[in-house]
Amino acid sequence: MPALAIHPGSTVFVTGVNGLIGSHIADQLLARGYHVRGAVRDVEKCAWLTEYFADKHKGAKFELVSVPDMTVEGCYDEAVKGTSGFVHVASPLSGTDPYVAIPTAVNGGLNAVKACAKEPSITRVVFTSSSIASTFPKPNVEFSIDESSYNEVGIKKGWNHPKDEPEYLKGLYMYAALKTETEKALWKWVGEHKPGFVFNSVLPNANFGKVLIPKHQGTPSTIEWAKGAFTGENFDMLSKVITPQWYVDPIDTALIHVSALIYSDVASERLFAFAEPFNFNNILAVYRKLFPGRDFPADVEGMGVDKCKVPNQRALEVLGWVKEGRGWTGLEESLAEMVVDF
Repeated sequence: MPALAIHPGSTVFVTGVNGLIGSHIADQLLARGYHVRGAVRDVEKCAWLTEYFADKHKGAKFELVSVPDMTVEGCYDEAVKGTSGFVHVASPLSGTDPYVAIPTAVNGGLNAVKACAKEPSITRVVFTSSSIASTFPKPNVEFSIDESSYNEVGIKKGWNHPKDEPEYLKGLYMYAALKTETEKALWKWVGEHKPGFVFNSVLPNANFGKVLIPKHQGTPSTIEWAKGAFTGENFDMLSKVITPQWYVDPIDTALIHVSALIYSDVASERLFAFAEPFNFNNILAVYRKLFPGRDFPADVEGMGVDKCKVPNQRALEVLGWVKEGRGWTGLEESLAEMVVDF
């Protein structure tokens, strides 16, 4: 096993801690004896999270702090005092104007690394990027990406939506642009300022699996895609927008973040959390197997498959350090745990 850079008993700061990935990261850190200080917009509205972790993890401390606006200069400076690591998960999406949403995400990320650079106790920082920061899915096209791949097409389309493309793709393009722009900005800032912490990023693809606290979190993020296939609600639109790509279980995503944070062997790396390719027909096949008496939407004609070759071996290795050597969670297992809550 690699050497620990941050030891149990240390406090880790996590933004977006009430979301799908942020809550799982906090859960996995607390389970390993780390303390977690989580940032949310409104502490009172997220009291359920404190209650949940206090009951589940008796030996570790969880606390919430309020950061109403992550774009305000210095918003994290006081909140990170005394912490050893920082995981920046939060990714705000403000309306439909790219000239608001993209700078919001970029400035939020830069405020995070600037605050970490001012706090001598912080030695490790991990940023939650996205698969879409490296490429758009290209069904039935054989191509490859590597650690230097960025979605330049996504940046172009996100800032200026193509007039000859459907309006319903605007949100997807804008998300691609804000994720790509933010990750590039953070790597550039770290490279230029050479702060006293190690920086890594994690690029997860679509997350399907257990929601930590569904009573309060509902069906967040990409979980909504899988729910649409289960219930049929809005499935026609989803099947148009969501093309074949790769998936990963959210607990695996969280564990890769944890490993990138606590182990010294991971330094200045982009970790691609891609478990295996999927399309909606694969998901429907699993649902029919799990629930043979239930009606589901018909298979989507001409769905295609993702043939992209991805650099996910390093992420798999890093995952194994915190997963006792086990590999990716399979699609059927992830969906079976998820649908219990639908």
